[in-house]
Amino acid sequence: MPQPEHLLLFTLTTVLIVVLPGPDFVLVTRNTLAGGRRTGFATAAGSALGMAAWAALAVAGLTVLVASNPTILLVLRLAGAAYLVYLGTSALVRLWRAWRSGTLAEAAGDPTETGDGAAAGQGGAPFWQGLLNNVLNPKPLAFFLTALPQFIDSQANATAQTAVLGSIVVGMTVLWWLIYITSITRLSAFLRRRRVRQGIELGSGVALTAFGVALALAA
Repeated sequence: MPQPEHLLLFTLTTVLIVVLPGPDFVLVTRNTLAGGRRTGFATAAGSALGMAAWAALAVAGLTVLVASNPTILLVLRLAGAAYLVYLGTSALVRLWRAWRSGTLAEAAGDPTETGDGAAAGQGGAPFWQGLLNNVLNPKPLAFFLTALPQFIDSQANATAQTAVLGSIVVGMTVLWWLIYITSITRLSAFLRRRRVRQGIELGSGVALTAFGVALALAA
């Protein structure tokens, strides 16, 4: 087991990293506001499972293998970039088509909806969106390779410590999404406004596309 002071510091570090806005934050926000709490939780569940997959790879020692292979890293980065651009441009194209057809009022979905219809029409089922977005994101790989090892006690079993720390990462991810999604769904009255929904859809489309382009151009 890591030392208590290391556990506390690692937990605080994890919280900061988890709440830092990124593609998953934009995706969960967009899907929650477009399809309601159920859709948001489905997206978050996929994101958490993706994080759990990275944690499992770290426990098995396979993250080092992935990071040491330039070809795998390149494929992972380009695939993640392509998926983000796909999600972002899908949202923008959907808004543009709605504007052209005169149905812009329905373009951003209905935040009171509890099914997956609104978000599913924008790049696949919400769960798979969250999962693929996280699995194809090199950011968790970098975290498990650089940040996590600094909190491992070299005098104890490294595999067991990695499992404990990885569980903390997954747990903090789940807790954050529960708090965040519950909080933003309380704003449903404000979010029913047509212009607000359209602005969120436009902003998320631009943001996801920008994240994808930046990832593709990253060194």
